[in-house]
Amino acid sequence: MMQKEEKVVIVLLIMAALSLIIAFFGFSSQPEAYSIDSKLDERVYVEGTVLSKQMTKTGDNLILTLSNLDIKVFVSKDNGAKELNDYLKTGDRVKITGKVQEYKNVREIVVGSAGDVVRG
Repeated sequence: MMQKEEKVVIVLLIMAALSLIIAFFGFSSQPEAYSIDSKLDERVYVEGTVLSKQMTKTGDNLILTLSNLDIKVFVSKDNGAKELNDYLKTGDRVKITGKVQEYKNVREIVVGSAGDVVRG
């Protein structure tokens, strides 16, 4: 049989664990939809139709252009450019998650891995 102090300790441990679980799910940062107000290094998502895809001449990186979007999507060769080039077709609907970056003073969304690009 447990003593009163042991019961109190168990209840407190359960309450602490539940608080951590709530904090994790309640405060985990979900990416916001990209807008012109998005900040550099902010994790964002975009949705649209693939209008064009182009492998760069040097570097084997992939650049995607989506419908209704004034920003390019960049996928480096180390983050799945070749696989995504084979996987995606012009006209596919996609949801892409990445970070807002600048290259030659032009904003782009940089994809962290091939898994951040979902067709559908």
